[in-house]
Amino acid sequence: MRPARPRRLKIQYVLLLILVSTSVLPLWFFGSRMVSINKGRLETQEKVLQTTLSKSLAQQIQLYMENVRQQVKELFDAVTPLAAQVRNSAYENDPRLEDALEASLAEQPSVIYVTVLNAEARGRGAQATQASGFNAGSDTFVRKTLEAAFLAARQGQRYESNPLTAVGPRGSELVMVFAEPIQRQNTFLGMIAAVVTLCPLGDELAESRRLGLEAYIVDNSGRTVASNNPDQNVAGIEMVRDPIVQKFLAWHGRAHLTETSEYNLLRNGKMIPMLGTYSPTLNGRWGVILQKKKSDAFMTAIEMRDATIRLGMLVMVISLIVAVFASKWITRPIDHLARAARAIAARDFSVRANVRNRTEIGELAQGFNIMAEDIQQYISSLKRASDENRQLFIDSIEMVAAAVDAKDPYTKGHSARVSRYSVMLAREIGLNEQEIERVRASATLHDVGKIGVDDHVLKKPGVLTDEEFELMKRHTIIGFEIVRQVQQLADTLPGIRWHHESLDGSGYPDGIRGDEIPLLVRIIAVADTFDAITTDRPYQAGRDFPSALEILKKHAGTRYDPIVVDALHSVYEKGHLRKYEIMHRAQVPVLQITS
Repeated sequence: MRPARPRRLKIQYVLLLILVSTSVLPLWFFGSRMVSINKGRLETQEKVLQTTLSKSLAQQIQLYMENVRQQVKELFDAVTPLAAQVRNSAYENDPRLEDALEASLAEQPSVIYVTVLNAEARGRGAQATQASGFNAGSDTFVRKTLEAAFLAARQGQRYESNPLTAVGPRGSELVMVFAEPIQRQNTFLGMIAAVVTLCPLGDELAESRRLGLEAYIVDNSGRTVASNNPDQNVAGIEMVRDPIVQKFLAWHGRAHLTETSEYNLLRNGKMIPMLGTYSPTLNGRWGVILQKKKSDAFMTAIEMRDATIRLGMLVMVISLIVAVFASKWITRPIDHLARAARAIAARDFSVRANVRNRTEIGELAQGFNIMAEDIQQYISSLKRASDENRQLFIDSIEMVAAAVDAKDPYTKGHSARVSRYSVMLAREIGLNEQEIERVRASATLHDVGKIGVDDHVLKKPGVLTDEEFELMKRHTIIGFEIVRQVQQLADTLPGIRWHHESLDGSGYPDGIRGDEIPLLVRIIAVADTFDAITTDRPYQAGRDFPSALEILKKHAGTRYDPIVVDALHSVYEKGHLRKYEIMHRAQVPVLQITS
């Protein structure tokens, strides 16, 4: 039994794996590495940009507020000496004071309203012509803030309010209130106060809106001062829930460094990844807040990553296609060689490897074809020699059989006919060619033992006596002893020794029965009996074929195998015995005994 062949691994897959490993995998590794590096750089650049912009806005706000304070100081310095000289009762109608207020407003563009009040909180104010169409002195929130400022001034304190929103007919405006007391020799004479606009802060923040940034200013309590969102550009909105604002408030007004970080912001029930920056200004009192969705902030990195992935996938697909075709180009001739080798291994020596290749594989295929041609010629020579030897062998045993048959004129041609009948039966039963050849040889030599039977017994024209029959029965043993000396004829021995055995054990020489009798022997027994019945003998005339078939059928199951007998009937009905039946009818009996 041949050992099972291991599962074959196609060389195409090996080459494809090598090509992919040396092209696609390095490309994928390099691409992913470059994407990671560039993504990190782009994200860092975005953080640096946001940090830089936040610092810049904080500096601009710092400068603006310092400028506002300077303007307010200059205004107060110009008006306070005059107000200190005006009598308490003249604050409301002194023309000098009115001219001074209007002149100061014209020189201080950030101041939109100024007022001077005496110790009884009576006085007058002036509205800047560039104000947003509303009277700051009459605004409810501004008036309340001025009242708080007056109380602080009465206590000798300067006052600076938190940012607040003043509302007028043209909209709202972010403002702050500055105030200081008017004193003479530590005596409280009144208060001077100015309302300044914070609209330029919103304008500064608006520039960042074009970059997709949310920008606003918060004080150290987490309330908005200004915003670049028109819908939220109202002072005092609480932003303490914003994580970046919380980081700013954690310094408790002492923040002095800018920080950029990533965090998640809860909006409308959804967590949104954000990139935010806070930068302190006004010595930590205010903070400039910039934030942006990470998907927007890192859009360049995402686009770069997606573009790199798309391009990388395209290149990898092209590389795979090239690898597949390259591996096929390399392995196709090898496959041809493998198929040709398998065909030759299956003994089809006519197959050639049709490979047209200028590489070493082509040379290998050419050498393979030459080898296959030589093998085919050698096998053909061996086959011819084998056929000649086989024919010589067959001729030899047929010659021996003919020589045996020639001793008895009544059995001339008997061995040849039994051989032909046996081969027909073997084919009808379905034996393979190798078994059929064994049947042929066994049937041809089945009576070879008669060469050792005395001629007076073999050629006796009448019925044999019991003693003579015993001598005749010995031809099976004699034949067995003769043939067993030839190793190549070992397969014929059962047919030679047992062709006169019966299923019921009444045969000779060994009296075996049933399944002890090989199928080959049972075939020869039926063929031998059929020829004996249909051939003229000294003691009986030959029967016709139908009668012989009936006789065999009568003894089927007792002496003869019923399957073999049925096969003989089938052969006859198919007309395979027609030629022999015609020859039988044309024969003239050598000797006919009449009663």
